[in-house]
Order: sequence, then C-alpha cells, then structure tokens
Amino acid sequence: MTDSPPNSYSPRWFDSFHASIPEERTAREVAFICDCAPLPDFQNVLDVCCGMGRHARALAARGYVVTGMERDELALTRARELGGGPRYVRADIQHYQPPSSTYDLVIVMSQSFGYFDPATNRGVLQRLARAVRDGGRIILDLWNPAFFAAHAGEWNFETPTGPVHETKRVVNDRLHVELAYVDGSHDTFEWQLFDRDAMEAEAHSVGLNVIAVWTDFDATAPPSPHKPRLHFILKR
Repeated sequence: MTDSPPNSYSPRWFDSFHASIPEERTAREVAFICDCAPLPDFQNVLDVCCGMGRHARALAARGYVVTGMERDELALTRARELGGGPRYVRADIQHYQPPSSTYDLVIVMSQSFGYFDPATNRGVLQRLARAVRDGGRIILDLWNPAFFAAHAGEWNFETPTGPVHETKRVVNDRLHVELAYVDGSHDTFEWQLFDRDAMEAEAHSVGLNVIAVWTDFDATAPPSPHKPRLHFILKR
C-alpha cells in the first residue's frame, strides 16, 4: 500500500482513528466550544479542517450556522452524506481565504493547525483572523509542547483496524509523528508546537489576543505538563 504524503490523513488513518470516535467525546468537545463561544453572540461558525463533520453537525444541532472546510475529498463526501445542517466547502488550509469579517467563530480542532513552516503557519492564522468579525473568536485545539517534551518515544496500541506502531519525537519546537500500520503502510505528521508565550506572540502578530488557555475541553482546567492538549481561545 502506498504511503500518504506528510500531514495527509490517509483512508487508513480515518478508519483507525476517526470513524470510531464515540458520540460522548464529540458531545464533550462541542459543549466546551459552546461554553467558549455561546449563542446568540457566536452563531456563525467556520469549522476548519472539519474531517467528516462531527463537530459541525453537533454545533448545527445546537442552533449554530456552520460552514465546514476540508481538503480531503473522501472525508468531505462522507460529511455531506451524513447531512445534519452544515454547508461544506473543499479547500486546503494552506491557501484557504474565507470571506473577511464573516464569522463570529472559527474553530480548528484535532491539532489541525501548525503543519507548515513558521511563516506559512502565521499566514494561515492571519487569514483566519481576517475571517472573524471584530470581537469574534478563534479556538485552536493543539498539542502541548510541555507534555511531549517528556513523552517522546515509541508505543504499540490497538485500533479498530488493527495494531499501530507510533513513534513521536520533538526537535526544537516541532513534533514529528510516524504511524506504522499492520499492512506495512505509514502516515507521517509534523506540527509546529506553541506554548502560551509563543501563541501570544503569534496571535499578536496577526491582530489577535489570547484570552484563555485550557486543557481537557474544560473551561476550568488550566494547562498542565501532564496533559497532551492545549485549547487556545483567541479574540480579534
């Protein structure tokens, strides 16, 4: 089986990690989004790198008006088949320019920001900043550099499609991950990592402010080096 290009989610990845996400997890993540950007003030939502639309559908069911953006054609086809209210557009985050000042809220979930070199990542954030109105917010769900500095290495674990061997390493401010599947195929990923200071500098450079940082999809839980995720709440 042919390996996927770096930072491209293969059908094998979707089958192993995405298709089996329980509704309870999605409900918790969406409840957090709603806490951070409640109705009616944040009704118009752009879900960037929306995958098969699990957050988009759940937000639409709560009364938000949602546009999902995704580059993977198979994932987008599945999202459209599942329906549920959102509209979808096919685009690549590296080049996507949403209409200016259109959205109350932009969400980038599941570590879908930071794939590129620093200048390109800044350009992505700048375009997303332009998409939200004054007072609008952006939620970035990212990896926590403090956690992965202490948890690099190799692991084997089971997925619904079989065992996966995972290798993680941090080089400077970048996390590198390789997944090796039982059929011999591989997925490789790389992210620029941001702690609070780095994200505050990045946000300020594009006209945004960091107004909160949480973990575990809990708006009462501050960041911890023992938790793998950081949720940055940015305001224009």
